[in-house]
Amino acid sequence: MLMSATIFEGYDITIFHLCTPEIARTFHMGDPAIGLVATIVRFGGMLSFFVVILADRYGRKPIISTTVLCYTVFTLFTALSRGVTSFSIFQSAAQIFLAAEFGVAVTMISEEFPDERRGSAIAGLHMVAFLGVTAAGLTYMFMADSRWGWRGMYMLGIAPLVLIAFLRRGLLETARFSACERARIAAGHARKEFWPAIRNCLEPFAGPYRSRLLTVAALWNSIGLIGGPTVTYFPLYTRRDHGWNSHQTALVLILAYFMGSIGSMLSGLMMDRLGRKFTTCFFYAMSAGAMYFLFSNDSFATIMAGEVVTMFAYQAARTATSALSTELFPTAIRATGYSLCVQVIGQVCWMLSPVVIGLLSGPLGGLGNASSLFAIGPFIGIFVVLFMIPETRGKTLEELSPNVDEIPPVPDAE
Repeated sequence: MLMSATIFEGYDITIFHLCTPEIARTFHMGDPAIGLVATIVRFGGMLSFFVVILADRYGRKPIISTTVLCYTVFTLFTALSRGVTSFSIFQSAAQIFLAAEFGVAVTMISEEFPDERRGSAIAGLHMVAFLGVTAAGLTYMFMADSRWGWRGMYMLGIAPLVLIAFLRRGLLETARFSACERARIAAGHARKEFWPAIRNCLEPFAGPYRSRLLTVAALWNSIGLIGGPTVTYFPLYTRRDHGWNSHQTALVLILAYFMGSIGSMLSGLMMDRLGRKFTTCFFYAMSAGAMYFLFSNDSFATIMAGEVVTMFAYQAARTATSALSTELFPTAIRATGYSLCVQVIGQVCWMLSPVVIGLLSGPLGGLGNASSLFAIGPFIGIFVVLFMIPETRGKTLEELSPNVDEIPPVPDAE
């Protein structure tokens, strides 16, 4: 039931970016407008923070059950949108609940699995995105040139969403959150009023966990400079600039995400055996080199190789960064910390890079030249990992992240 969150993420992101050429034709958009729409849509993922933080107040189960219903509604509205403005608004709103769903799912996985298997479990959650990508790619090959076009691809995603919403009724609350609730009730503490709780949710990050929040967010921004250009512009780069047909683009994308799932699995194994720091640095460096290669070549074989290796390393890097993001905050603020790092502060570079590339593509002579500049991002992340992130392999969540009232005066002195 939690893996379905990643499958939907893979499907939604893939159809949005695979169909970029068709959507651009429908709404008569150039590169700057395409980049702006991608940025607006990604901004919805940042707003998911206001949904995810409710999981630290009301529990993981009710929030993840609600997100899939809301995402279904806005997916339907996306398919029915009549202009670029309505499309951007509806798809951005859908991203709010899709990103929230994934954030809560990662939090639940991290809280429920044994310490020695936590990295592999989070990797498993990332791996199944390949199923959503495959479904989107195969559908695109037959739907792209039909009269239904990109709208039909959004419509097809609604039925499984409704099924999952029904099946998720049997999900259980995590043991760690339940224990926190029992402790709160036993101490006679009432939940804070809703709006004061929202205003005060950032208090722990203003002091004891501020440095961890900023360092983990820096990691997500550095790897976002790979994801933003690659995910957004690969279909447009191949179909418009290099003359690929829809079948070629879809098949290469499926192969790339299949290798990405292998990368996630390998990342999980390496994290639990070799440590988080080595694994993260290794795949950050690989993703940077591969993306530069991807956008600096012209032949079918070299572009395909560049995309496959980039996605392999990028998904592995995301998996390692996700593990760190959930391990470095205590249970009481884990969902909030994850959402702030991954979906708000950590999404700035992912969100802005498409519009920047769209503006630079003309002056720099094409999408490839503009996109390849962003391969520098992961090297910033490597510096952060080496000098600012603690090793978390084999340690309990409580050992890594004590409750706020148990933190020593200098919390991040490892």
